Amino acid sequence: MTQPWNLINATKTFNKKTQHALMGNLKGKDTNMAKNNDIKNNNISPPVVITQAILAQHSHKFPPHTTPAIQRPTIYAALLSRVAIEFRQRIVLSDHTKDGIEHKNTFDGKEAIDKLAYIIRTSDRKLALRVGRALSAQRLFHDVCYETQLVDSSSHFYEFSNIAFYTLNNPQRKRSDSWSECGSIATSHNDTDYADHSTIPNGIITDLTHCYVPTCFGKQPCYSPCCPKRYKKPKVDIKAEISVAPQYIHRTELNDQRPANLHDHNLWADIVDKGLYSSISNKERKRQENIYELIYTEKDYVQSLEYIMRMWIQPLKENPIISSSRRDDFIKKVFGEISTIYRINYKLLQSLESRQKDHPIVYQIGDVLLDCIIDFEPYIKYGSKQYEAKFTLENERYINPQFDNFADEVERHVCSNKLELNGYLTKPTTRLGRYPLLFSAILKNTPKDHPDQANLTKAIMIVKQLLSRVNTETGRAKTKYDLERIHYNLSYKNKADEVNLDLLSEDREIIKQGILKRSPQLDSQEYQVILFDHYLVVFKLKISSGIEKYVVQKRPIPIELLNVNVPDNYNTSKRASTLLPGLLGTGNSNAAIVVPPPYIASRASTDIGPQLFVNQHNQFNNNKLHNHYPMVFEHLSAKRGGSLNFILHATAPATRKSWLEKIRGLQERKNIKSPVFELLPVIPLFEFSESNKIHHFITFNAGNQYLLAADDGVYVGHYSTTIEKARSPHKLLSLDKVIQIQVIEVAEILLVLLADKTLWEYNLDVVNGNPSHQAPGRLVHSNVPFFCIGQCLQRTLICVPRISTLKSYIYTYEPIRKVDNATNTNIISKRTIIPDIIKQKPSQESKDIHFKKIKESYIPSEAYALELSATMMLITSANGVILVDMRTDKAQSLLNSADKNLSFILEREMETTSPLNLKQPMKRIAIFKTPLNHYFVCYDEFAFYIDKKGNRLFPNFLIEWEGCPERFAFSFPYVMAFDNSFIEVRNVVTGAIEQIIRGKQMKCLNNGHKTELPLIFGTMTDPMNDNYQFVFTLQLSRSIQKEEQKGYILPHK
Repeated sequence: MTQPWNLINATKTFNKKTQHALMGNLKGKDTNMAKNNDIKNNNISPPVVITQAILAQHSHKFPPHTTPAIQRPTIYAALLSRVAIEFRQRIVLSDHTKDGIEHKNTFDGKEAIDKLAYIIRTSDRKLALRVGRALSAQRLFHDVCYETQLVDSSSHFYEFSNIAFYTLNNPQRKRSDSWSECGSIATSHNDTDYADHSTIPNGIITDLTHCYVPTCFGKQPCYSPCCPKRYKKPKVDIKAEISVAPQYIHRTELNDQRPANLHDHNLWADIVDKGLYSSISNKERKRQENIYELIYTEKDYVQSLEYIMRMWIQPLKENPIISSSRRDDFIKKVFGEISTIYRINYKLLQSLESRQKDHPIVYQIGDVLLDCIIDFEPYIKYGSKQYEAKFTLENERYINPQFDNFADEVERHVCSNKLELNGYLTKPTTRLGRYPLLFSAILKNTPKDHPDQANLTKAIMIVKQLLSRVNTETGRAKTKYDLERIHYNLSYKNKADEVNLDLLSEDREIIKQGILKRSPQLDSQEYQVILFDHYLVVFKLKISSGIEKYVVQKRPIPIELLNVNVPDNYNTSKRASTLLPGLLGTGNSNAAIVVPPPYIASRASTDIGPQLFVNQHNQFNNNKLHNHYPMVFEHLSAKRGGSLNFILHATAPATRKSWLEKIRGLQERKNIKSPVFELLPVIPLFEFSESNKIHHFITFNAGNQYLLAADDGVYVGHYSTTIEKARSPHKLLSLDKVIQIQVIEVAEILLVLLADKTLWEYNLDVVNGNPSHQAPGRLVHSNVPFFCIGQCLQRTLICVPRISTLKSYIYTYEPIRKVDNATNTNIISKRTIIPDIIKQKPSQESKDIHFKKIKESYIPSEAYALELSATMMLITSANGVILVDMRTDKAQSLLNSADKNLSFILEREMETTSPLNLKQPMKRIAIFKTPLNHYFVCYDEFAFYIDKKGNRLFPNFLIEWEGCPERFAFSFPYVMAFDNSFIEVRNVVTGAIEQIIRGKQMKCLNNGHKTELPLIFGTMTDPMNDNYQFVFTLQLSRSIQKEEQKGYILPHK
């Protein structure tokens, strides 16, 4: 019979190295168990063997030292590697400023101790501090200035090292790379391990180990003399442990309580003559101490620069540590302006020491400082390149073992003072930030009538201006470097998701980036999420040969079309439910007013509300997942929404709050910008209810009047460009569901198409008639889905289609003026010599001649739309757009089938005609002519340029619509695509999204193309009252009108 202990064949070997940062309390443990044949063959109780690995796997059986009030991480806190991974996942990074220098993606010491105390389940902050210093000693993180160990203070800031960051963000796991049906991201089972686990801190925290006795429960020690609970933890004097790098510690910061082992420098009082010291006032003594501190710290700083040049730059130049093809570029990127800065500060040091030698009591120093700091311009360039230098250095160490060995050897050299190269490379910017503190300390003890008062004040102002420029240039350079790095290492998991992110654009920004998890589990796949100023992109970060690879997991979502929501069925803490007041609890994704008064369309939307997947996220209610905070990312478009909606998880409420605020802030910032188009009301508010849908809107009488087609009839009103002068329209005709109307003023005819596909004619006089007496109408045609009126061959023509599934007949008519003779001699087609007078039903009046048929056209497919040009009739069909020459009746396709640059759309048109095709045909195609006689073609998925022969222009230019456009409008250089829930405004020169106008039930009533006035009209649900419709016109804003006067730039060829 197999005994349970026979399943244990061996145990893991743990790190034997002593962790010095734990003050001797960390030690390696190595336990091995061999097979015992005697135990196998006899019923002898086996020895109790419990290893650290088994303890870690079954750590839930052992109670923590203290009972937490809330659920704590379920890890074995004695293993330093587990603590390191948990700490990296839970810490929240933000931006902090120290000594005037801005440090991004950092955290403070107090926050670190809070997280560590939470992770190791203790209220002893001293123990948490010791654990944190153990992590820091193995380079998990470091002080931003490489000066201090971890200190439990909110004024000390730290950042993760690059190697540790990538290691802990790419742990070795089996994953699945698919996106689950509920919207979360899953990962692949054949993923490659990109992590080097040797860089993860490791060791045993003896204070947190469990007793080896399996029955040792509770807080009291067991019978074992070695039980960890039996001994009191030694008290540690934290102040005595503060270890600071041997450079840059200032009495102005430590209130003159400087440990003796930090510097070899004496106080000024120790080197000056006692009699001379006694002869000056206390204030002057402090002033001289401050001046002395400035001088000796400047000497230390200059020596640090000499160390860089002597121990790093010179050996790299003289030895083949780095290949000659990359050596000069590496030195330039990493060390940059070090030699120039050295010459400047060496000159400053000589001047200061010369002034000190003149007399032990330095009378004036401000003039010396002013003479030198005016040459500090290289600091700006150096600071801006420091971020790139750090990445270049880490990458070289990763890919070049020879350089890595060289770096290790130099950093262990006694001259390095146990400080790594990055610590020295930060010294110039750190020193620049310290100057205002040092100058201010001197100024504080300088008499008011002293010459240094003016000089030091001016010096402080100049240095602060330099610091401001350093921060600005550093931020700009960091963003540019990150954008270039992403751009050149970018790939897409799915080719169909490719989008031109234009990351190298001059005005491109990175608003926020960070790690979010695909599921609530702690070992879940992590994704790098980057919020650009125009898109939200989810990457999977991979490290290959020291180079970051960014693999886009899902199609990027435009900021204007992004909703970010918090599922309200996962409110696991009170804090989570009060993150953003006003954004929770409405249950309506369109709760925000889309068109705020005075009805000015905004460039983006701030619609961040809880739009939920209520039935899909029951897993959130699992009590084990309370430490994770989900966010639902949604695409506004119905076309994209189903495939692009997903859920990602933050590891802290502050992280989720930061993401929500950044996205909301970005969208609000876009709103503040001057919109391209403004939405101006056409009729007074609350005139048409939602139950009385509006379908069409036209103007006539030189734009002074308008007609409106609604479910209950035709309305007429006076058009005004200002809402104050707008008057309510009155009903002209009481008809059931009018879907299209047109006025032919030359013939004084009003055409009305009803939903039952009957086309009726009325005399235009009805607009001035008595509304109580409805004029009779005349039936023109039946079975008419739509009709078209336009100018062709210098005539006003009417095209009326009769459509079936496989064929369409288009009848062309010309209206006859009442004054004209019935026998009009101007015949367009010889095939239709005898005019066919439209016959009326006996019940209708037929005493006037109204139309004559002049042409009949046939196409072997269903017609979706018609349009007339100067000599052509354009028929949109399942086969694309067909051009019919109205002079010769010759038909041809709009697109040149021989043009390979059009294969993407021609293949789609061929597929839609196949009997096995299941795709919907492209029913919405619009063609607009640009000022340079190019033709801009809009399909329901794409938009591109062609010439008059149907060949594609600018092959690299292609717009792929984010939504499902139902109609298009054009106002050069902008094109508008009307989706049911938003209007997508694009620039036809760059293809970029210029504006998104969001709303409910949005519809284009008239696109202004080839109409009397180029006015664009639309309707939407009134944002102030969902029970009414809001009828608007799109008008270019004044600021945009001024910009468009600058001229036309062609798209990229």
